[in-house]
Amino acid sequence: MNDYIEEVNPETGEVNPNLVYDSESAEPEPQQEPEQRKVALIGNGRTLRYFEFDKISDDMDTVGMGLAYRHWYDINWFPDYYVNVDRELLNHNHQEIKKMIDEDKCKKGYFLSRSILKHYPELEDNEKVLFIEMFQEQRGNPFRYLLEWYCESAAFLFAVILGYNDINVLGIDLKYEDFVCNTDDNLIITDIPIHNPNYFRDDYQMTGDLYIKPNLEDQTHSWEHIVFILTGYTYLNRLPMNVYVWTTDEVIGLSKYFSKKLLKNFFS
Repeated sequence: MNDYIEEVNPETGEVNPNLVYDSESAEPEPQQEPEQRKVALIGNGRTLRYFEFDKISDDMDTVGMGLAYRHWYDINWFPDYYVNVDRELLNHNHQEIKKMIDEDKCKKGYFLSRSILKHYPELEDNEKVLFIEMFQEQRGNPFRYLLEWYCESAAFLFAVILGYNDINVLGIDLKYEDFVCNTDDNLIITDIPIHNPNYFRDDYQMTGDLYIKPNLEDQTHSWEHIVFILTGYTYLNRLPMNVYVWTTDEVIGLSKYFSKKLLKNFFS
């Protein structure tokens, strides 16, 4: 097996049993102090406007998501992992995502929904592609307890399962503004917004994209599930875990759950 995902068997989706709490065990076995494994979990919020992605330290792995791959192509930089478990987005943007996979842009792997298989069934045999449904079906996997999920919350739990214990969250702002987005009757965007207050690029959503209005209430519920799962998972497995939310003074975002740091100091 390639070492891009040491904790997950890409053929079966089985997670290393030493990393997953077995509810039938009376007591979890004590584990040795793990090495510090850093990851930057990169969302697409407005706080990342002008952020220099390519300056992230080499000692920190990266996870990106959503439609940000357009920006990555522009700057010739890609994260180590790509996450997209939004079935509607995968269905609408499958050609761009398949292109990125074929070009092997994300060197460590892709975490998707099986819904993309209706377009590209051959991805089932791609050892770099894992599916959220595999994890949801596996006994003892924390994804079984994530009742509501979005790309951001799924990416976070994915990073935990991969064994990262120093998680740095950027651009997941949980802050949305209503704005006028011109669409046709099928919610297909007909004009690129001049100013998009919800993403790090004004043209994050482009002509021809499916417009999906963010649901802040549901996303908040998903993060509440994450906090609950993370608390139990790390306690039962005796795993040290540091989570930092890098944002601006005026944005609360996930800092209501995790330690807040100022984004302007990220490269300090």
